[in-house]
Amino acid sequence: MSENKQNLAEFLKNKRQEKKITLAKLGELTKIQAYHLEALEAGQFEKLPPLVYRTGMFERLAKFLDIDKNEIIKMYDEENQAIEKPDYSLNENVIKSRKSSYFFLTPKKITIFFGVLLLILISAYLAYQFKFLIGPPNLAINLKGDIVINQQSIAINGKTDSGVYLTINGENVYVASDGSFSKEVQLASGANSIDIKAVNNFGKTTEIIRQVLRQ
Repeated sequence: MSENKQNLAEFLKNKRQEKKITLAKLGELTKIQAYHLEALEAGQFEKLPPLVYRTGMFERLAKFLDIDKNEIIKMYDEENQAIEKPDYSLNENVIKSRKSSYFFLTPKKITIFFGVLLLILISAYLAYQFKFLIGPPNLAINLKGDIVINQQSIAINGKTDSGVYLTINGENVYVASDGSFSKEVQLASGANSIDIKAVNNFGKTTEIIRQVLRQ
């Protein structure tokens, strides 16, 4: 089979094997997480970082595998656009019939609906209270995944529960009464690990670790 008929996963795997480079070694050279490389060679694009960061991954792979980065991007775009379209060829009369049966309300259906809704709301409230009392603190940050940047620092913004003890890379960070926090983190050249940790009064911990590559 010629290369232009291969899918992207096969193409990259063959190029790596031609260079006699293991996945682990390729990860060291490119500073790309091993599980991202494994997902790429398995064609599992949904496990890759957000789309905005994938171009950087492709550029680094092209450099170490001696490939034109535009060739990788083109193959990725072609495969990623091959999504299944919904079938709108259903008989119109069948659709109307189903809609009529779904939206025909009776007093019994209304009673059941509100009873189930009330049960869901009560369950959700009790679950929230239980989690708040004995569960780990909530923690969300602006970095949704590992990224590649060329700045000397990066702003880490996020939100947690009020009253928690928060650290970023071991340094204490002020948490506002509404749980919001912000800190500018200096980056070294190459790979940087950013560890955000929140600890509540019960000793429960929530931790988020992000890898930031500074080019």
